Amino acid sequence: MAGWTMLLILTLAGGSLPSGAVAGAAASADRLPDHPSQLTPLTAAREFPRCTPEELAAAGYPDPLHAFAWPGYEPPVDATGQTYGPRSLVRGQQVLPREGLEIGPDRIAYRGVVMTFAPGYQDWQMLPMIEMLDWARRDVAMLLGHDRPDTLRVINPDNLDHYRELTGHGFHRLHHWRADAVVIEPGPILLARGLAAHAARELVTRWLVDDLAGGHALPAWLVRGLAWYLAEDGTHFLNYLFMYRERMPVVLGPTDTEAVLAAAPHPDPETDKVQFRMAGYSAFLMVWELVEHRGGLAPVRAFLQRVGAGEDPDAVSQELWGHGLAELARELDATSRPEPVGAAVDPRTPHRPPAR
Repeated sequence: MAGWTMLLILTLAGGSLPSGAVAGAAASADRLPDHPSQLTPLTAAREFPRCTPEELAAAGYPDPLHAFAWPGYEPPVDATGQTYGPRSLVRGQQVLPREGLEIGPDRIAYRGVVMTFAPGYQDWQMLPMIEMLDWARRDVAMLLGHDRPDTLRVINPDNLDHYRELTGHGFHRLHHWRADAVVIEPGPILLARGLAAHAARELVTRWLVDDLAGGHALPAWLVRGLAWYLAEDGTHFLNYLFMYRERMPVVLGPTDTEAVLAAAPHPDPETDKVQFRMAGYSAFLMVWELVEHRGGLAPVRAFLQRVGAGEDPDAVSQELWGHGLAELARELDATSRPEPVGAAVDPRTPHRPPAR
């Protein structure tokens, strides 16, 4: 893990510019944005669609989740005056004092998140993932209008081989749910890959949705697609799938999307990687259409709340969107319309600051 650890230190060491002085954080008013971070961030109350077709074609899908690794970043401050998110609990190898932060042997607990990790990791190596999970829980709870009173339990394996041993998953599947905990791809690796914030939001969304919907079984395309949508994963899907576009369609219909996401991993790792990423992008596109062009987040929140209160999911879907869930999936079929970014499906670099 030494190589991952050194990269993590360099990534999170950061600069010392004032808060908000992130280089190139906004596109100028006289030109289209050309970086995913310059597009409108997701909030529960905003108007939809967030972006024009021209903006999406120029910049890709929105992705504001990498600025913590850029020069000048300082963590946000909550209503109590307390910082949160990246660089709020640790900077480099320096652990910052914080009330409620409990650090024990191979275990860290903070604000309703408990992570256990393999012996050999140091506290400062694990705390950045705790920051990501707390950041995700705060933001996703606001987006969904719901938080849970219980504890999110996370298991951090030693390395990718250990992750595969515990879950049966390759590196392209970033987490795996057990009955009482979620096993994540090792946090330092997720950070080095630039996926830690996305992975945290994905798993937190699934955890909160399961509680919000009262444990009702909902279609995989809806639950997983919502997780990838709230995690702003669109540009990463573009990057993953670019190499396959000349050989095959990368967008699946709703039946194939549901089948892949609801099934166990394919026994061939390469096949599983391609199928999972295509199904993931297709589910993301279905929920993108549902939220961006079918009423925003308000009906999604209402749907989950009403299902959790005991109403029939199909009846609620019919009332809110004009279709039962099966017909809604066909209505949202991602193969029936152009991708929101149009022909601009080339790889992008959301992890790099704008203009770099």
